[in-house]
Formats: sequence, structure tokens, C-alpha cells
Amino acid sequence: MNRKIRVAWICDFSNEKIREKITIHIGIVRNLIWKFKKNQCQALQTDKGVWNTNAFREFEKRDDVELHVIAPCPLLKQRKQDFILDGIHYYFYRDESTNLLRTLYRQIIKPKYYHYRSNRRIVKGLIKRIAPDVVHLIGAENPHYSLCLLDIQKSVPTIVQLQTLMNDPNFFGNYPIDEQSYRYRSSVEKSVILRADYIGTRAKKFISIIRDSIKPDIRLINTTLAVGEDIQEEQVKKQFDFVYFASNINKAGDLALEAFGKAFQIHPNISMDIIGGYDNEFKHALDIIIKKYDIGDAVTFEGRLKTHDDVLEQIRKSRYALLPLRIDLISGCIREAMSNGLPVITTDTGELGTQMLNKDYECALISSKDDTDALAKNMLILLNDANVADRLRNNGLKRQLERYDNSRVVDEYIDAYKKCLTEKR
Repeated sequence: MNRKIRVAWICDFSNEKIREKITIHIGIVRNLIWKFKKNQCQALQTDKGVWNTNAFREFEKRDDVELHVIAPCPLLKQRKQDFILDGIHYYFYRDESTNLLRTLYRQIIKPKYYHYRSNRRIVKGLIKRIAPDVVHLIGAENPHYSLCLLDIQKSVPTIVQLQTLMNDPNFFGNYPIDEQSYRYRSSVEKSVILRADYIGTRAKKFISIIRDSIKPDIRLINTTLAVGEDIQEEQVKKQFDFVYFASNINKAGDLALEAFGKAFQIHPNISMDIIGGYDNEFKHALDIIIKKYDIGDAVTFEGRLKTHDDVLEQIRKSRYALLPLRIDLISGCIREAMSNGLPVITTDTGELGTQMLNKDYECALISSKDDTDALAKNMLILLNDANVADRLRNNGLKRQLERYDNSRVVDEYIDAYKKCLTEKR
């Protein structure tokens, strides 16, 4: 093609630069409600979908793609808001998930399948206006925007880039989600995968599950998320021994805290920093663990920090990263910790997951999943042997430089777009 490839991305993300451009409206009633739920209001002002932001930074440098990004925005003042920033066209729409009446309806009636008709109408209109050559949706498991793919004309090639796979049989028992939400979201994910022309992933486990139980004739594109982080080797004064961080610490924060409590019984002078959002019920469970091991003075809760850079700055204040997993193959947090020079302790998610970290050379101390005794033992190894910590730190930095390059990821996206258009002909 002589002209630029016109691509419509459908995704969910937020960063500080974007938040300066959009206008939200909370309202009197919601303000009153949020006085009792401060974490919800805070979530509006924090980064999310950093892999999308990373990709956009790379697209800004390209002159062969015209990128149009469509994303939901909670409590957007206008129904739609669009602008061009650094060469990228952004279109935000007011997410009906945050409409008070619809929220009450879903909570009281609890429909088995909510269709997000308003969101879908807006996105359908935007797609018609943009007239893209390719539609690229990031994440099939989030109904408030992924359902929009079902309305794309068959004549437009569609790619679904996987963030996770809720149809993984091991997902439900290892992720903080209630059964009804899981059934709903996994069914949406399945319908979106069935509709997609191409699936983007490198996770062999996901490919096998999709072929066996969802879409035997799946057409694959070997692409991944732009999760690379800038290598940061600057020395920072350490304030904590261990850090656990996640966008939502409900994922495995209890495992990390339990392991810390056990290690604390042997090393009573150690400290731990916990970064990320949480709900009151989960915090109550953590408080029980804190009381059990009498570690209240040794543990600090930072809550949800505003920007991704704030998170990275805070994790660098710790010596080691304690990052157990339940379901993720390899979490973004592990990559972020390695890029920032933190030796990593994690749990085994299989040969296609965290075992890959130690392929060729050791980058992390890995214990069996849910084994907090083994996690604590690995914590003691780092505390007692500086040579192990140095080896993991150096190997982790090396691994990041070798495997994760956002510019290469975007190159692969563009190759995929070209492939879609060639095969369309």
C-alpha cells in the first residue's frame, strides 16, 4: 500500500498525559457515595494498561501507520471526546458501566449477560467514521469494550490480542473473581475469540486451549504486548527489604504476606512494602495474617499509586521483589521488577510460565504455587546470601534486554496488519 495503514485500536488504558486532556464529571450523588468508597474515586486518576501506552509511544515514531485509538472512559463529561495527540487520533466514549442507573440494574437484577448496547453503538459509529483497514482489539475478557468487536463488519480484518485467557480451566480457582462474573466474562471472551479473524499471542498454553475447546481453525499471529520497560540501574536508597505490587493486590497479596510473616519469625528486623489497590474484604483477610504473625509495624500499605512511574519509583526503594503468582504465566510486575534491578522471588506457573525465566540461566527463585513455606525459604536465601541476589539481579537485567523490546513488538504489529490486508485480497 502507498498510503499509511489505517488501524483502529480498541482497548482500555489511562496515563497522565491522556488524563490532562479528557474531562470527567462525577456528580453530587456519586460524590456522596464515594465518600465511603475512596478507592473507586482514586482509580480514575491512576494509570492502567501500561502496555498500551508503551505501544503508543512507539507508534508515535512511525510514519507508516495512521493509528486511531478507541477507549472507554468512566464518567466522561461528554458522551464522546476525541483529539489528536503526538500524531495519534484518540476517541474516548463515556463508559455505560459507570452510569448509576445501569450499575444499580446490574447489581439488583444481575443479568446473566449484559450487552453494553450504548458502548457498542458509539464504537460502531466511530468505526464507520474512521473506516479502518484493520481493527486491533487488546484483551477479549473485558465486556465493556471487547463486545464492540461483534459489531465490526466482516469485510474489515480483526485481530484480538490476548492479555490473558479466562477460558483457561485453571483461571477461576486462581483469580479473585466471583463465579457469576467469571461465567459472564469468560463467555464474552469466547464469543469475541470466535468472531476474531486472527488471534495474537505467543502463549502456547493459550493456543492449545483455544484450538481444543473454542476455535479449532484459529488463525494465529505471533505477537505479544508491549510490556518492555526501560532498564533502570540507578542506585536508590533502600527503605524496605521486600516489595509486593500489583494493580490489584487481591491476586496474590495474601500469599506474599503469609510468606513474609514466616520469614519474619526468623528475621524479625525485615520490612515489606505493599503497593496496589484492594477491597475492604481482602484487606480484612490481610489484617488477620498481620495479627497472626504480629507484623503490623513491619508492613506498609501504599495503596494504588497515581502513575506507572510512581509505582516504579516506589518499588526501587525495596531490595527484593516478592511476587507469587496464581494464574499469570509471567506477570508484568516480574518484568518490571527485573528491569529495575530487583531480584525476584515467585511461584511456579509451568514450563510455559515462570519456568521460562530460568531457561538458559537463573533469573528468579521459584517455589511451588501456594507454598508459602518455600517462598519464605527463598526470602531467607536472598537475605543471607548476597551472591545469589547479585546473580539474580544481573541475570534479570540481561533477560529483559534480550527478550522485551517495545519497538520490535510494534514492528510485529505492523507486519501483522500487512499480512491481514494481503490475505484479504
